[in-house]
Amino acid sequence: MEIKNFIKIYDEVLPWENISSLIRFASSSSEFQKAYVGGSPNSKPEINFNIRRTWTLGLTNIGDSLTKAHWFNFLTNQFDLYLKKYIKDINIENLNYQTINDISILKYEDTGFYTWHTDHFAQNPRTMSCILLLNNDYEGGNLCFRNTDKSNEWEVEVKPNRMIIWPSNFLFPHTVKPVTKGTRYSVVAWAL
Repeated sequence: MEIKNFIKIYDEVLPWENISSLIRFASSSSEFQKAYVGGSPNSKPEINFNIRRTWTLGLTNIGDSLTKAHWFNFLTNQFDLYLKKYIKDINIENLNYQTINDISILKYEDTGFYTWHTDHFAQNPRTMSCILLLNNDYEGGNLCFRNTDKSNEWEVEVKPNRMIIWPSNFLFPHTVKPVTKGTRYSVVAWAL
């Protein structure tokens, strides 16, 4: 089986009213922070705009924001639903995850990008990665995958309300190409 077969795409995953509300919430938030990069066993996460020019808004059900708690709980349920569907769809009996441990809204403004990387590393031993694309009123910013030998690059077509799920390990390097116009919003989640 090809590696590409383990990257699953699901469309129309949320009611459109929820997508619109998420975009309104994200575009009006002043709480976005510069996104960190990490991965080296002996280093702590850092902000490095040469690797990742992205803004992040972490969602949690702990804290003062009822809006963040609402979105965290709602999206946790949705990601969990589609992770279970993914496991059934690829038909691998021993693929399991314990919990969704992190959900964030990402904002890629003009020239925003994330270089080739994988999502599993020493400080964050993730099992599964999920991205929910929220909008398409921007240019560039394509999510691309390739084989570990840097061959056979392919991109995921940009489509609002599209969820992409794949294993977080070293076999799935991916990138977000630079946004050339507009602002790209997505929600990312990782499961342990």
